[in-house]
Amino acid sequence: MNENEKLKEKLDLLSALKEDEENTKTIKKENKSLKKKETTEIKEKKLDASKKCIKQSHQKPRTLLTIISFIALVSSLSYLIYTIVKSTDQVNQPYLIITSACLFIISSFMVLTGFTSNKKMQKRLEIFGIILITLYTSFQFLVTSNILTLPTLKTVGDFSNVSINEVVKWANKNKITLEQTYEYSDSIESDHVISQNIPANTLIKEIKSLEVVVSNGPNYESIVSIPNMIGWNVDDVVSKIKELKLNNVNIEYQFNDVIEKDIAFEQSKSGEVRRNEEINITFSLGNEANLKPVNLKDLIDLEEFDAILWLKRNGIKYEISYEFSNDIKAGNIISTTPNSGTLIDQKETTVQIIISKGPKIIAPNLMKMSLEEITEWAIKNKLVIIYESEYNSEIKAGGIIRVSVKEGDTLEENTRINIITSKGTLKMITIADGDITALRNFANENNLTLSEESEFSDTVEKGKFISVSKKAGEEINPGEEFKVVISLGASIELPNFIGMNANKAASTCKDLGITCKISYVYSNKTKGTVFNQSMNAGSKVIGDTTIVLTVSNGPKPSSNGSNSNNNQSGNGNSGSTNPPTTPTCTSYTLYLGAGNTVQQTQSIIQQQNPYGKFNFVTIPDPGYGTTGSLRRDMLTTYQGTTHTSCETITIYIISK
Repeated sequence: MNENEKLKEKLDLLSALKEDEENTKTIKKENKSLKKKETTEIKEKKLDASKKCIKQSHQKPRTLLTIISFIALVSSLSYLIYTIVKSTDQVNQPYLIITSACLFIISSFMVLTGFTSNKKMQKRLEIFGIILITLYTSFQFLVTSNILTLPTLKTVGDFSNVSINEVVKWANKNKITLEQTYEYSDSIESDHVISQNIPANTLIKEIKSLEVVVSNGPNYESIVSIPNMIGWNVDDVVSKIKELKLNNVNIEYQFNDVIEKDIAFEQSKSGEVRRNEEINITFSLGNEANLKPVNLKDLIDLEEFDAILWLKRNGIKYEISYEFSNDIKAGNIISTTPNSGTLIDQKETTVQIIISKGPKIIAPNLMKMSLEEITEWAIKNKLVIIYESEYNSEIKAGGIIRVSVKEGDTLEENTRINIITSKGTLKMITIADGDITALRNFANENNLTLSEESEFSDTVEKGKFISVSKKAGEEINPGEEFKVVISLGASIELPNFIGMNANKAASTCKDLGITCKISYVYSNKTKGTVFNQSMNAGSKVIGDTTIVLTVSNGPKPSSNGSNSNNNQSGNGNSGSTNPPTTPTCTSYTLYLGAGNTVQQTQSIIQQQNPYGKFNFVTIPDPGYGTTGSLRRDMLTTYQGTTHTSCETITIYIISK
């Protein structure tokens, strides 16, 4: 092999080695790339698995939170609706509604947070929800600690021992009708409220009127037990006088050489006496020689009783006069002459004292003022307003009809002023079930004239009214007359008892439900049969009507006494079997009444006169009255006269 071939072979070998080396590098590179790719894929798979795992681990709690939030939302919404509907009668309604609304809003944000997939939005909602909860908690703290005061619904206050003027002011402001009644009270100051018919804290919207009982002060007509106070010190006596609320006690002082000064030695009355009875109690002024001049005490602004008592205790003569004062309370001392501190010689000096009548009050024209203005004026001037009301069709409800003082009148403190306000137009009330008693009460309470008439009725129970001339809600003026028709109950038509056997007549009466009294009379009619009845056949009566049936006892026996064995007398009941030997005539006092029809007038007279026998005559004469009225000018006897069942009275009834 030549050199060239060997060289070529070497070159081919080197080329092959180089190619193998490059292939090896390529393979390594490819292996490295493949390995790297595999590593990336593995990492991605692991990351995906991890994310999936994390997602699965969070999915269950998020779903649970959403469910709980939704339940809370439904609950809070239900509570809000319930609160709005049911809190109308709760004083703290605004607080309850605000609280339930806050809970609903917080629950709503919780639900929104659960359903939102956006992480940023979720985070924002969660933060806002935390803020809401913080605000709600702060709100509750402020309310419960009374730092924050929420409005409440208006309620009735507790007016016990409150001035009636203040109650009037409250009633006017809240448009509540105030009704006042006055009672005596030893414990409640005059013109202050003793009690009220509506409990305190009742919602104002639930009432239209309020009734209060106002104190008239102590009842000076009441009887108290006064002890024998002879030997008592004057201070103890005064204390007892005030305790017993005596208002007519005269305390006098006299010189007494035996009894110690300021000790009672005479008392005009003791034991059970009225508070306002005059009682004179005399106290000792001690020995006259021991009475020394005294410096006049400062009596300014003392009550009259206390000031005069001090003067008497010191043997000082005095004179009283009264003046108006804007500075000194009524009943207290305005000034004295001489002035306080002056040395008083009891034998030479008479002290002049001026007692306050309070400020001089000139009455304005109250008729031109509103109730609110009148109340404010009365409170300012310490006057007492007594409100009363009555119906008046000319003045609207709440308007003033009249007042007890005129413009320009001079008044003193504590003067009572009566103000009559209008209730507006009086309207006919609705009376259910024919209640005649309620109708009568309505008429009496409102000064109405109720004209009552009666009719038979098969549908309306006896004693209840059938109709009223005024419809419910119809205007009616005080003093006006209205009519009511009262049911006599179902009518019973009387049969003709004439000629009927007494026993059969009694049985018939029982079947009809009426009361029959049988009177036996000697007559030429068939013995044992009815020959007269106190009410005509065909008359309509009610179930408790009483009629008298006259039964023949046969001819009167001869005077030879052949029928002496029948010597029985009396007025028997139905079916009597022992007739008297002489006719019985039952006495009664005549009653005359009239109805709307001839039959009704007959029925009324017969019912009121069960023993009477009447001959009813109808006269078609419209010039003397309405149908059913009586022709009194043609009566032979009059109401209130006495008659018997044996005589027949003719009654003339007008029929048009």
